[in-house]
Amino acid sequence: MLALSRARIPVTLVDWTHAPQLDEWQLVIATPWYETKGPREAYLKIISTLQKEGIYEEVPIRRVFVRSPEDPVVKALEQEIRLKTEGVVFIDDHGGNRETREYSLVFAPFAGRGGAVPALRCRGKEELRAFLENRLYVSRSRVEEALSELDRKGHTFIPHIELTSRQARSLGFA
Repeated sequence: MLALSRARIPVTLVDWTHAPQLDEWQLVIATPWYETKGPREAYLKIISTLQKEGIYEEVPIRRVFVRSPEDPVVKALEQEIRLKTEGVVFIDDHGGNRETREYSLVFAPFAGRGGAVPALRCRGKEELRAFLENRLYVSRSRVEEALSELDRKGHTFIPHIELTSRQARSLGFA
């Protein structure tokens, strides 16, 4: 994360992980400071940096988890990150009126076994927009461009989406 780098906070991992029991994304940050300065000091420095950069409002403290680079959770995340799959999200408009309009989304990876691919359903454009921006972390400009094409053609795609197998499962793409 650029904000932590500018503040000269050493990090070995910054990753969003989904907590299905809470149905929310949590930010995991691994820093050697966790062991050298202690957990409390590491948390304080990271949270104050996020506040100064204006990120804190979007990522509240209860969703930030600072850990040691040697933590088993961090090791598992690092292993999983190495296994990211890039692909395309296809979106199809199934019609209907404005409130009940349905869209299906399919993640098609560029590599893998192939076979049947599950489709997600979003009802209404706002739900679709929220999913793309808040769950897939697609930039607002890319989302607007895709929604505009969806209005014109009835279908669109968003290239260069990277997901780990865990992310694909938690989003319903696997």
